[in-house]
Amino acid sequence: MGAIEYFRDALESGARAEELSADRRPVVGTFCNFVPDEVVMAAGAVPVRLDSGDESAAAEAESAVPKDCCPVARAGVGMLARRAGLHSLAKLLVVPSSCDAKVKLGACLESDVPVHVMSLPTGKTGAGSATAWLGEVRRLAERLRELTGQVVTARALREAVDITNRRQAAFRALLELRCASPSRVTGREVLLVAQASFTDDPVRLTERLAALVGERQSAAAPSSFGPRVLLTGAPVIYPNMRLVDTIESAGASIVADDLCTGTERLYHPVVPMEWSLPETMRAVAEKTLLPCTCPCFSGHEDRVNRILGLVDDCAVQGVVYHNLRTCVLFQFETRHVREALRKRGAPMLEVTTDYGGQDTEQLRTRVEAFTEMLAAGRA
Repeated sequence: MGAIEYFRDALESGARAEELSADRRPVVGTFCNFVPDEVVMAAGAVPVRLDSGDESAAAEAESAVPKDCCPVARAGVGMLARRAGLHSLAKLLVVPSSCDAKVKLGACLESDVPVHVMSLPTGKTGAGSATAWLGEVRRLAERLRELTGQVVTARALREAVDITNRRQAAFRALLELRCASPSRVTGREVLLVAQASFTDDPVRLTERLAALVGERQSAAAPSSFGPRVLLTGAPVIYPNMRLVDTIESAGASIVADDLCTGTERLYHPVVPMEWSLPETMRAVAEKTLLPCTCPCFSGHEDRVNRILGLVDDCAVQGVVYHNLRTCVLFQFETRHVREALRKRGAPMLEVTTDYGGQDTEQLRTRVEAFTEMLAAGRA
């Protein structure tokens, strides 16, 4: 059994739920990368990201939230309503205000589980944005103290940072293998690792990730490979891997992504100027805010620059831009990304999906045509 099987099992089995049900530490359910794992861990709790790609859960939630609401939000509501597995263990839900659906998600859920909403600034570089976000992170630490009875100390926060920084370093080594020519890791495998980190113990995941990297480094390189593709846009969340599977079954290699459920999830380390509590807390807050390319912010330059950088660094031949139906944030930025890629000479395929599979054949036809164009060098 290959090392990647551990991450599949982490996503598919109920082992982690059984493990945490016997753990004395309270589980804190999070929605979005803006919630800093380090602060949750330093406060004596276990962070578990509860975003889901479950189609049936999204459908079940339509009695509680609008049918035209983002499927990510609907699936989260549906999974929590089932009161099963990890979703039954959360003692507190932390919801950043990254979109209208997430803002209302908090109000929808608070009758069943206590909810803490983190208010995001509209921009990252405006006057007071970083200070305001640091205030939100500190407010989260206070809310967690009420839950656990544990104050976040400089020592506890540094220990948590050390754990997540080691995890980030191991993941970056995996990304180097994916970006290699030929790629040693598939796009699906990278997403499996990133999304296993939603729930798995970070120390154990880092050890397993190091084993996966070692296995692929020592393996023979593939003798043939298809066009090199970057995947960007709205999140792809397990088990809804339909788009990724369609791209890779068409013969393309997903050698890069900037998804919040993929590369961005584990890419950036925390780098404090010193290990005092105020400076470490500031560095933790900055890690979740400043490098983030989420379209919830008013500007889009950071995201465009990140995509162009990945195109250059990973020798990308074409870009697949993913929109989720009813998620307007990414749709707003499509034109800007397309124009920037056109100037760079990189073709882009825009696709819009939902959690249902009604458009699978149409999606396959379009992706195969795009891949054939790239392979033929007609881009």
